[in-house]
Amino acid sequence: MSCFSYYRRRFLHFYAEHEVAEHPAVRRAAQRLALRGAKLVTAREQIPKAHRNDRTLVAVPTRGSPVGRCPGSRGHICCNYLTADLYAGCTLGCSYCIMQSYRNFAPLVVNIDTYPIIAAVRAIARANPGRRVRVGTGQIGDSLQLDPLFGLSRELIEAFADEPSVELELKTKTDFVDHVLDVSNVGNAIIAFSLNPPELVAQEEPETAPVADRLAAAERVAAAGYRVAFHFDPIIRVGEWQAWYRALIERLRTMPPLRIAWVSLGMVRFTPALRDAVPPRRFMFDEFVPSRDGKLRYLQRERVEIYRFMRGTLEQALGRVPIYLCMESPAVWRHVFAGARSAPVGSLLAPLRLPQSGS
Repeated sequence: MSCFSYYRRRFLHFYAEHEVAEHPAVRRAAQRLALRGAKLVTAREQIPKAHRNDRTLVAVPTRGSPVGRCPGSRGHICCNYLTADLYAGCTLGCSYCIMQSYRNFAPLVVNIDTYPIIAAVRAIARANPGRRVRVGTGQIGDSLQLDPLFGLSRELIEAFADEPSVELELKTKTDFVDHVLDVSNVGNAIIAFSLNPPELVAQEEPETAPVADRLAAAERVAAAGYRVAFHFDPIIRVGEWQAWYRALIERLRTMPPLRIAWVSLGMVRFTPALRDAVPPRRFMFDEFVPSRDGKLRYLQRERVEIYRFMRGTLEQALGRVPIYLCMESPAVWRHVFAGARSAPVGSLLAPLRLPQSGS
């Protein structure tokens, strides 16, 4: 995707709260959108109702706790990922996206000030000596979809370059990486790509970058000194899914295994609210059962079979790379990794201590 023509076509309105109106990132975004400036509001509620949709961007000060824990799922193992929400909302149109069932403010929100995030992550690193601090910005929005406009990820990459324990992960379904390729010291920053076979991307991820473009972007960032990660999440069992995923994983052989930080696997899952909120999808007619967290998943034995297929295929293509499961039960972890050559990211499973604000 060509990012700036995409932005000018996709977004019609740009608002900023008064506190951040003169922030360099706001002025930069307005220029790149070919606007004279952002329209100023005291609070987001002042945005006209006709503009409260996903054709609108809103820049706001970073408020509240700038870094938190991934919410995880009750009864399932959590990898203790920390989240920093630079960008809230997404327009990439994935049919399975859980945000469709709970976001109640449709414009895309940009938390414009990175300093609170930087300070909070450094405090967490000091409070957990000897531990890896893994933090990402892709929990409630795509890390890079809007980033060439605002340039906020670069500030985080450069700030954490001298923090050896901090692993900043930028997760995306775009190929918008060129604006961070010239960072001189990337430290432990990781650029991660969510992947599904092209056949599923065409059906379920209509506005994302083609898989070939994501993989080409992964090669560019690896050449620029970053490590990369791949997230097969959600894995969807539909059509010729085994042949599709095997062919996709084969395409990863061109990536140097030592540049791959980790691979995550997650099964398609959704709440009853999401099922009711979106038009029926082909994959939703499979057999699903309620789990402890209230989400609908494939039967446990079927999930284990799918994960073992994925794990074995990844081992054949990449050898020993760290693999972990997203939002899965301890029983599934045991069955999937019994006798595995790949290395689960077990060291991440102990929770980090989050210091209180001001400590």
